[in-house]
Amino acid sequence: MRVKMLAVAGALVVAGAVAVVAAQERGPERRPERPDPAAIQAELGLSADQAAQLKRIRDDGRKQAIRQRADLAIARIELEEAMDAPSVDDKIVAARVKAVSDLQAASLKARTDQRLAMRRLLTPEQQEKMKQLMRQGRMERAGARHQRRPGSRGMRPPAGPGGPWPGEIDEQPESEPER
Repeated sequence: MRVKMLAVAGALVVAGAVAVVAAQERGPERRPERPDPAAIQAELGLSADQAAQLKRIRDDGRKQAIRQRADLAIARIELEEAMDAPSVDDKIVAARVKAVSDLQAASLKARTDQRLAMRRLLTPEQQEKMKQLMRQGRMERAGARHQRRPGSRGMRPPAGPGGPWPGEIDEQPESEPER
């Protein structure tokens, strides 16, 4: 028994060391920096009142999103518990699926309402400039994600509306090597 415990402990130590070395080789994975609110305020030509209202909307939205993500995570755990029960009750599973679905819908509605509230504060010119800044930010974040991926060869459009590019429909994406 003691030999087995030592063997398990040794295996855990080796696995931990391998994980640490692999993480050090990859280097720190940083998220692209968020744009400076003062720079955005200047670039859009926002008044102090507009900037304050946008900050309040953004902060309230972030708080709400955190709560919603937590509620959704709990609902998903509860769904898994219902699915893993020794005897599965279809009514309970259906109720848990509905709860997850309702939370996802509420999250989408909250994000949409937030965007509309922000949009109502901006003039048409500011709205257009904001769209340009958001597109630019998405491109920069996509480029940063692309640079972090090992073995990436080029930007590919996302699947869905507008992608893939014509002539690439039959191509299968290369799978990532297993680790």
